[in-house]
Amino acid sequence: MKKRILLLVLSTALPAAAQQAGNFPAFEVSTGTPLLAQSVATGAVVGQGGNYTLALPGGGVLWLLSNVWLGEVKGDGESAVWGIVDGAAAISKSTAPLAQRGALTYVADENGWPLQLLSGEMKEYSQARRFWPRAAVAAGKYYVFYSVLNNYGPDLYDYFRVGQGVALAERPQGPYEKVRSSGSYCLWNDIEPAFGSAAWTDDDGWVYVYGRAMNSPGEYGAALARVKPEDLASREKYSYYSQETATAAWSEDVSEASVVIEGVPEEFSVSYNEFLKSYIAVYTDADSGGVHLRTASYPWGPWGGALGLIPCQKEDYCEGAKEHAVFSGGQGERIFVTLGKKNVPYLYEILFRK
Repeated sequence: MKKRILLLVLSTALPAAAQQAGNFPAFEVSTGTPLLAQSVATGAVVGQGGNYTLALPGGGVLWLLSNVWLGEVKGDGESAVWGIVDGAAAISKSTAPLAQRGALTYVADENGWPLQLLSGEMKEYSQARRFWPRAAVAAGKYYVFYSVLNNYGPDLYDYFRVGQGVALAERPQGPYEKVRSSGSYCLWNDIEPAFGSAAWTDDDGWVYVYGRAMNSPGEYGAALARVKPEDLASREKYSYYSQETATAAWSEDVSEASVVIEGVPEEFSVSYNEFLKSYIAVYTDADSGGVHLRTASYPWGPWGGALGLIPCQKEDYCEGAKEHAVFSGGQGERIFVTLGKKNVPYLYEILFRK
């Protein structure tokens, strides 16, 4: 019965506001449904962020979470937060998008408390440092990009990014080993692009890795790196798309990396969509808070203008929008997008029309 209710919720499509400008086809958007099953309970997951996904070779989906909020769901629908776990993961046994709600099994200890996925030493459990998973790649082993964050004050959001790293494991649930570079957990430092914001394994044999970078003071976009799958853990094997070099588009010098997608936040997604015959980037727009989509013929662009997919009310505090290629249907005419609202991820189906 629950599956039928979920199916009805996701199948209730909202017509697009109008035929979209440019080459975008018309589309429909389902009403979003929360991935968390918010029934009255104690010790429940009441919120989570990040929400990156990776298809598992044997079936199922790995969900990578920047944080998990644990607490109590009360009878009036309100939630009380008991604690927050930074950097966690969950596994769903199904790759069906309509089966994800309430189906996530968190990587947890014997008491059911979600574990920090990227902490392997006791000294790393300090409240002064966080490791947030970002995009992931399965290439023999499981590789997870992550952000290293340091706290500077007592409040929840008093932290700043000090670098980006890569961790690897034999199994999707870990344990993960963080790769060191010159004794540091950061393969890229705080003034280099935050590689791992999005990653896409293309048919040309390269893994394309995007990272937020400053374009000019106060303006950000995404830079692009590429690497062979077997070299994901080796910084020296990465090259960077550069519009500055006179002899080649790819440079071994990260300082020459160019911004290829303007205006994207730290979390987004990139994939290739067969129906649109384009690469697509999905992200939360900083000004409107809504979900936008942009297309390009190549991973490095040029990227076209933005298409508004899903609007957002200011009071919903929308963030972290991304497409999940693991759920795409048909030839890409159906895609699925998550959007965080008040720390709860909602799943939307986007249906493109010819």
